Amino acid sequence: MEKNWDVIIVGGGPAGLAAAIYCGRALRKTLVLEKKVFGGQIINADIIENYPGFAEPIVPAELMEQMGKQAERYGVVLENDEVANLRREQNSWQIEVYKNLYTAKALVYAAGSVHRFLGVSGESELLGRGVSVCATCDAPFFVERKVAVLGGGDTALSEALHLAKFASEVVLIHRRDQLRAEKILQERVFKNEKIKIIWDSEVLSYRGDKKLEALELRNKKSGNSEIVAFDGAFLAIGTIPNTGLLKNFVDLDENGYVVTDISLGTAAGGLFVAGEVIKGNRRQVAISVGMGVQAALSCEEYLAKLD
Repeated sequence: MEKNWDVIIVGGGPAGLAAAIYCGRALRKTLVLEKKVFGGQIINADIIENYPGFAEPIVPAELMEQMGKQAERYGVVLENDEVANLRREQNSWQIEVYKNLYTAKALVYAAGSVHRFLGVSGESELLGRGVSVCATCDAPFFVERKVAVLGGGDTALSEALHLAKFASEVVLIHRRDQLRAEKILQERVFKNEKIKIIWDSEVLSYRGDKKLEALELRNKKSGNSEIVAFDGAFLAIGTIPNTGLLKNFVDLDENGYVVTDISLGTAAGGLFVAGEVIKGNRRQVAISVGMGVQAALSCEEYLAKLD
């Protein structure tokens, strides 16, 4: 495959694919590198109800598939490969992947994020054995079972609502006394008779031998602890940005997110960022798409000066 590109985009989620469409339309030779599945984490969601322009709910995987095809229509190449290292040399970027090396005049970094874990006893041992990070993936394994969802944001409530279609009981465990999710999701959760909420509580440990059997919970106000039986536990407590490769090139905040301005440019020449790697992102598909477009437009301005 071609080794030299105008633009290389790291990450094939909503931000990366949106950037690819605009770079392709600008007639820039563009390569998108995605180490897992094109579409990003959103393809694990059941439906999207708030994407502008669609009156009815849409299937995330179908939306992402169409974005990929749209990018390819403009000549963009989509490649499954993992970026191992980045280097800036003589006004170009060197991108190392598995058994290969690419160069690019500009780089759009939209590598997204990974699920955050609690890091408490039993979590890693029971992951995949009752502990999960994807309700859409694993809900069918918990038909008529009692499950917990950890978190209080949009993702947690969406997971709880999806699990309620399968489980006999869904318990939302939140460390605060109010939810952070959008109001329409809160209303649906409060109305669903299968969903209960345990407020002001945190998980101290996961209990079980070969599979999850219970959670050890502590009420943060009273300090009291209890063991509550569960067949499954779904984590929805946020994400960690995939920005390790950028630490030598850009400013990162205390949580590892890129600090940038509205141009989505960085101090490193020819490096632009988009999506969930950016400080203050709201983890919405529409926002990530907009960021991808902005990054691509800023990237094109940069490249035009080099022509």
